[in-house]
Amino acid sequence: MRNKVISCLVGLILFSICHTIKATEPSLVLQSESGEQISLDDYVGKKPTYLKFWATWCAPCMEQMPHFERSFEVYGDKIQFIAINIDLNETQKAIQSVKGKFGLSMPMMTDNTGRVAQHYQFLGTPYHVLLDRTGKVIYQGHDADSALNKTLKLLSHDGLSKQTQLLAAQGRYQPALLRIPDKGIKGVYFTAAWCDWYLADSRPDMSKNCIDGQSQVNRLFKQGLTIESRISQLWTDTHAATEYITKFNVRHPLSIDFGNELFIENSISIVPTLIIYKDGKIIERIIDFSTHISLENIQ
Repeated sequence: MRNKVISCLVGLILFSICHTIKATEPSLVLQSESGEQISLDDYVGKKPTYLKFWATWCAPCMEQMPHFERSFEVYGDKIQFIAINIDLNETQKAIQSVKGKFGLSMPMMTDNTGRVAQHYQFLGTPYHVLLDRTGKVIYQGHDADSALNKTLKLLSHDGLSKQTQLLAAQGRYQPALLRIPDKGIKGVYFTAAWCDWYLADSRPDMSKNCIDGQSQVNRLFKQGLTIESRISQLWTDTHAATEYITKFNVRHPLSIDFGNELFIENSISIVPTLIIYKDGKIIERIIDFSTHISLENIQ
């Protein structure tokens, strides 16, 4: 399974949300390094645009950064480059460290709402989206390869390209509804099917927190807490979800948050996160699972 998901990280997409991508929407904003909210409308539709979604803990992203910087040096005067960090388990210190290590000189933004990634059908880093000068998406991909280089070269001439390379849709998936009772207590655990093993080398503390989190959630469920888990759709299919359930002996309801809508609605920027609802309202948000969580304290 690990090899299967790693291959997805470096080039394969398992699912795609089946809809037509518009250039931008009024709500699509990114956060600059200084904390300023920047509308994508300030860039898209004025010149060709290259959006690269990445994360500091993503090994293939790091491998591609020299290519990204070289491409900016060659085409940066004709194509708008934007490095977009997906803001999942991130710190500004880690982002600045990567920027310095690779000498990145293009605009650095953060998708702190998750809406930009969702709009452009993002499913895993690294992810490249190229738009022509009209704002039309003409390229989606994960690899820094000849196809990406060719599209960049074509766009650098007049900002248009008749050739497109889009990741084919493989089905339409609707996220399972999340039902929060008006009375009583319920927990919703947000995690990722890969966070325990993929982060083991690059972010061992995060990896351990993922393992401890699922262990504590399992225990709370056995003790009587109504709870369900939602795992991020990033790099995940139903087979990966089934393997996760088996590996951690999950007995409570678990489903994939296709479209990451619930992650966005609940402002989940760290996995794992346990949200506790009481009488329909959030009363607690837990991200540190290194200490014992008491059911008595929750109730």
